[in-house]
Parts: sequence; C-alpha cells; structure tokens
Amino acid sequence: MADVKVEGLQKNIYDTLKEWEIKIGYRKEEVQLYYPKESLLELLEAEEENLEQQLEGFCKAVKRELGDIAIYETNEKGRYCVRVPAQGVSYIHEHIPESEFLKAFLKTVTTPGTKLEDVATVFYQFSKHVVIEKQEEREWGIFFLEEEIDPYVYYVEEDDFGLEYHRFTKEAYQRLNLKRL
Repeated sequence: MADVKVEGLQKNIYDTLKEWEIKIGYRKEEVQLYYPKESLLELLEAEEENLEQQLEGFCKAVKRELGDIAIYETNEKGRYCVRVPAQGVSYIHEHIPESEFLKAFLKTVTTPGTKLEDVATVFYQFSKHVVIEKQEEREWGIFFLEEEIDPYVYYVEEDDFGLEYHRFTKEAYQRLNLKRL
C-alpha cells in the first residue's frame, strides 16, 4: 500500500469540528461528516483506484487521536460518511485551538445587518493579502493568500435576510467554478 497522506483530511476534520464548536458549542458525542469522493481524493492525495486502501490507512493512522473513526460510502454513490466517535470529538475539543480568524468571521456573518464589506474587513484584520472574487453582485469567494491563517475559500452570499456562507478547499472551489462556466 502506498503511503497514506493523512494531513489534509485530518486537518479538514479538525477544522470542521472546531467550526461547529464555535457555532453551536461542544458536546461529547459522535458526529458524522459527509464528503464527496472528489474531496476525499484531494484531501488524501489519493487516486481513485486506491481510495479504499487510503481510507483504511487513514483510519489506522489517526486512531490514537480520533478513536475508532469509520469512513464508508453511503447509499448515494460517490458520497462518503466520516463517523468520528465521541473520543475523537473530545480530543479535538481539548487539543486543537480555536481559530481567532474563524471566531471573528462567524461573529460577523451571524450578526444581523452585516454586509459583504464587513466580511472583507474581518479578512483584512488578519492580513493584507486577501483575494476577493466577485461571482455575482452580492456573492463573493474570499480567501487568504497566506494559507497558515486559514486555507479555505469562503463563498459568502448576501440577500435580504443577511449573510450565508459555504467553506471550500481551494481545489473544490475551483471545481465548483468550472461547473458554472
């Protein structure tokens, strides 16, 4: 079996659970995350023909921190469930620090009356090296050039009800943009 590249998927799991913790609080309970096959291939730096082996290797590699994590394809072909047991959720809560940027970002997008420009201000508080891609008049893709601050693209939409966002890896965001063309 080829070397398993755990860092990408592990970081994504950690980041997602910390995001949820900031938004809704911590609970010591199992969680389930869902990924399309393309995202798992990207995060594991795997090829489709060895994905199952890579997933098995990943589960073994992170067992000490995350416990008996399970990853399996759902009934919806090409969609995978990552089941993180309560032990893993607790590990992340206790050992992975919250992102100051993410806390500020989430506070901004959940505050009534905020605008896209307010989101940009939050990004610029953390770096001068920010990319804003205006997709539509009130829909922006925004990210840092310095991935150590935050490696994701935040797709933020503003409507009459406020702001809504989705977070993507840069590769997933590029795939999404290519499908629009």
